[in-house]
Amino acid sequence: MVNKIPIIGSIASLGLGLGIASGIAVAQMPHDMNERESFDTEQTVQFRRIEQPLGNKIAVTLGGLGLIGLELWWFLLSKPKSRQATTEGGIQEVNVTVDGGYEPSQIVVQAGQPVRLNFDRQDASSCLEEVRFPDFHIAQELPLNRTTAIEFTPNKPGRYEFTCGMNMFRGVVEVQSADSTAVAPSATIPQPTHYTDHSTVPTSSAEATMTPERIQEATVVVEKGYQPKRVIVEAGQPLRLHFQRKNLSKCYDKLLIPDFAVAVDLTPDQTTTVEFIPEQPGEYEFMCGMKMNRGVIEVHSSSVSKNGRAIAFELSS
Repeated sequence: MVNKIPIIGSIASLGLGLGIASGIAVAQMPHDMNERESFDTEQTVQFRRIEQPLGNKIAVTLGGLGLIGLELWWFLLSKPKSRQATTEGGIQEVNVTVDGGYEPSQIVVQAGQPVRLNFDRQDASSCLEEVRFPDFHIAQELPLNRTTAIEFTPNKPGRYEFTCGMNMFRGVVEVQSADSTAVAPSATIPQPTHYTDHSTVPTSSAEATMTPERIQEATVVVEKGYQPKRVIVEAGQPLRLHFQRKNLSKCYDKLLIPDFAVAVDLTPDQTTTVEFIPEQPGEYEFMCGMKMNRGVIEVHSSSVSKNGRAIAFELSS
């Protein structure tokens, strides 16, 4: 769905121009001139106002108003195309064509069952390079002329929006209760502190390397998301993460690691380092300031035991 405010303004201006044009028409024609007696004789040209018939005025005005009404209906009142997911093998599945938007742009599924959306990207626009499901912590790149499957499980009924990377094109996943065909009231999924939605766990991963000083180190490139999106480390050992920011999007202005109280600014084309000690095994998220793009720190148990509380601070790059 495209932003409609500029379109409506253009339509209104067109209608106003047509209304004015229907009321006044001026035609040029010679009114009087003297006989030419020599090459130096001056000609006097005047203009006479010609009134159009009332029927013409009415026809033009009605045509302009009809055009405005048609455009407003098309962009504002026409309903988005909806499709009910089909279930096979216990998975609800829908194919979505990405071409100047999303087709269908409204998808109906049942709560409590896995959903697989197959995005077939046919549009080369950079805006459609990525699709985002904020409520399910998903930000997935869509390669051109390929089909990319995205899976998640909506546990609560409601309406959940998905957008392109620039928030220009949008669609909706309508989640209905399993025992009802009516659309349930809107609901909000609470955002967990730890990364628990295994259907959206990033696939790229890297293990941290150990320095001679017994500090675990890893570098994360901030470009189209985070690469790698999963960093594997050991519990109880100091961890040093280097974030190389190459993406100028404001979304990446800040880096957040909530479980370790990290909130630092990332300067474009520079490397920012954060350091802390992950004491307990588990999975801990790091994310951009808008919480749209995310990664995971996977902490494994270690034979090395150290006492002390987690610390976090920024080092100069």
